[in-house]
Amino acid sequence: MNKTITEATIKLVQVDTIVPYSEVIARLDEEVNKTGSQNIIGSLMKTQTQGQFVAAVENTIKSDFLYFNEIPHHKLLRFDGATRPAIVVYYIGNPVIAQVILKHNPLAAYNIPPRLMIIEKPNGAGASLHYNLFSSVMGLRSGENPPELQEELDILDRKMDKLVTTITTPKFAA
Repeated sequence: MNKTITEATIKLVQVDTIVPYSEVIARLDEEVNKTGSQNIIGSLMKTQTQGQFVAAVENTIKSDFLYFNEIPHHKLLRFDGATRPAIVVYYIGNPVIAQVILKHNPLAAYNIPPRLMIIEKPNGAGASLHYNLFSSVMGLRSGENPPELQEELDILDRKMDKLVTTITTPKFAA
């Protein structure tokens, strides 16, 4: 047996907002087409060509990401009788971008699909969002990333920033 441990620097992004947790979740559900993406993995597995694969994504995606799953972690704590803030982790992604990343770095599969954690602030004072910066967890662990991989990671970082900005920016009445 040969075992290797490699140190890695992971950049965690945190975004705080006054937008209520329930509204952040509703906006996120809309942006990732939660309703329309429910069976996306099954649909993608049935495709026979790259064209069909891309079409399945394009026919489902509303903005930049699709919904894959979510885990409401706060429900693990429901038995102690205490009121706890909601904590949910969403699994979202773009399978077409994932193909490019995986072609260059199969180890990125550990972080695909990416995760976005949303935590409700106490007393309904908003939400806090957390995610690993994609370029810090999906790139090569040693050496420089090939230009095509780095370009996709940069695009993915920008798309996630855009998504988080969209779902956390307060909408003030005019």
